[in-house]
Amino acid sequence: MEPLRILFLTSSLGVGGAEHHVLGLCRYLRGAGREPSVCTLSRVEEGLEASFVGEGVPLFRLPLDSLRGLASPRFISGLGRVIAASRPDILHAHLYHAEVVAGFSSLLHRVPAVTTRHSAGIEFRGSRAWIARLLSRRFASCVAVSDEAADEAVSTGFPRRLVEIVPNAVDPDRFKPAPPAERGSRRAALAASLFPGASGRDFLLVGSAGGLKAVKNFPLLVRAASRLAGGEGAPDVRFAIFGEGEEREKISSLVRGLGLEARFALPGRRDDLEDLYPLLDVFVLPSLREGVPLALLEAMSSGVACVASEAGGIPGVLSGAGVLVPTDDEEGFVRAMRRLVDDGAARAELGRLARVRVLERHSVELWGERMLAVYRSAARRAGASGGPATAK
Repeated sequence: MEPLRILFLTSSLGVGGAEHHVLGLCRYLRGAGREPSVCTLSRVEEGLEASFVGEGVPLFRLPLDSLRGLASPRFISGLGRVIAASRPDILHAHLYHAEVVAGFSSLLHRVPAVTTRHSAGIEFRGSRAWIARLLSRRFASCVAVSDEAADEAVSTGFPRRLVEIVPNAVDPDRFKPAPPAERGSRRAALAASLFPGASGRDFLLVGSAGGLKAVKNFPLLVRAASRLAGGEGAPDVRFAIFGEGEEREKISSLVRGLGLEARFALPGRRDDLEDLYPLLDVFVLPSLREGVPLALLEAMSSGVACVASEAGGIPGVLSGAGVLVPTDDEEGFVRAMRRLVDDGAARAELGRLARVRVLERHSVELWGERMLAVYRSAARRAGASGGPATAK
């Protein structure tokens, strides 16, 4: 049977990579004639709700503050209402709490379940690994975005044969280089908004995007910026990180402490990143741990030269199409950034290679077809094993 209705269970609808992954998959599925719906376990609105509603995706909220509430009559009845309203052929979980709920839901409602592991070494540690191992038998398939995430899935109970590695993807028609005739004026407008005192001056723009949280290691980027900015005869370089999070004050304080207020902007969350990436000269991602970061793929698809740490699945994405630096190697990042700041030809060539890499390996069309194959396989496995029958 061809699964038509997919209910996504997610721990949150914040503006992180996993949540944007779900949004992108919903867009693809609707375009392919499927009927995705989303249930968030978060009690509060976190940022992406409006995007799902704008895409026409039915959205449910089933608050779960702690796994202790999983067996409460109120939660169980709420879960039943969500299942009845969405009538899923497949449950697809994203992030730890949602994976637990999906396993529980599969047991109660006899719907095949799939989970996606977005990273390794972050969510499934300690008692969480033990709980995940207990529930792994409830899943017909596990999708891992990288080899590292796949290894962690196996270590938490999934048979290797049920783990499918499907790296993240982006829409190259949405994230694309700016037309040369427009780039200059768009770049000037962005520069004026980020650095009002520098309007009219030509400078190179090094940027990044993502949640302002410790795992992204953005303080390294600030320290590297202090070593690149200024200096007699040096190119005028400015820096920006687009995103929001709990590390904002720490990063802002470091910017002030290093005297970079006029050169380092923290404009907060932006929902128009597809318009901003092509205006960067260099994209930098110094993460300590990652799966396959969407921000990196989006910048690559936009034709931007990229520098990133060798964390998680990044080498599999960027090797040969950008500059890889050992994780947390500040000196290495400074050298890589200085090389690209000084060499326009190298920036242009790496930007071209990055775009080609996305078109060849990380296009949303290829990714979507692989995800549909996972759903078909999960439905067949569940039926063949006498497991959860597909909901009607």
